[in-house]
Amino acid sequence: MTQFFPNHPGFVHFPLGLLVGAFFFELVALVFRRPALHDVGRACLFLGTAAALVAVATGLWGERLVEPKPPALDALVDRHETLAFVTASLAVVLSMWRVAMRKSYAGGRRVAFVAGLAVLAAAVLYTGHVGGKMVYDHGAAVTVGQRSFAPHRAPAPAPPAKP
Repeated sequence: MTQFFPNHPGFVHFPLGLLVGAFFFELVALVFRRPALHDVGRACLFLGTAAALVAVATGLWGERLVEPKPPALDALVDRHETLAFVTASLAVVLSMWRVAMRKSYAGGRRVAFVAGLAVLAAAVLYTGHVGGKMVYDHGAAVTVGQRSFAPHRAPAPAPPAKP
């Protein structure tokens, strides 16, 4: 179980793709007047919101693996954590708004909602960018050369042949 959690990097890609996808599908549905794409956008939003909450939880769980933190990394971790809370909260608010609008999802409300999704997509992408800087610029939680499985062993050499 400890090898599975925290697997923050394994979970963060779901909210990234789904929440950006929610904006994309809703925008395309709005521009090209394709009602079925609104359903796809709504599904992406709801799944992306659930995935964002899981990503935040695994990130909080995994934060303790990055100890001790140099000051530059500590500042990035704090910024990433704050952005993650804001982004997940915005996703929850937009999901609740979308549920509340299920009967009156048209006109100016739809445009305002898609604008909110644009802000959410930008927030989730920036949050991911800051997380990537933590890993690629500072090596946060990177365990180069460590394996969670037994090392490969070469077969024992055959005894020399007798002439």
